[in-house]
Amino acid sequence: MANPLGRVLNFPKRPSPITGANFQTRSALADADLRAVLLNELLEDLLRKERSLQVRLACFAAQELLNELTVLYRRASCENQGGSRHD
Repeated sequence: MANPLGRVLNFPKRPSPITGANFQTRSALADADLRAVLLNELLEDLLRKERSLQVRLACFAAQELLNELTVLYRRASCENQGGSRHD
């Protein structure tokens, strides 16, 4: 998949916000981040259990897309708040 803005770097892994999480609404960015972590953990769980190469490759592709989506959402959120772009 071509990226017109260049290579998107993954954010460093952080401790899971799910452990002992308070699911009350905080902010749109925090809520989106929580859902991205939940989806990533579901994909990792599926990868641990699945033996089918086709499903495993689909999970890896979905994780990469999720990482890119997270970066793009954070970038858009930053731009909407008047911040500068971090390319």
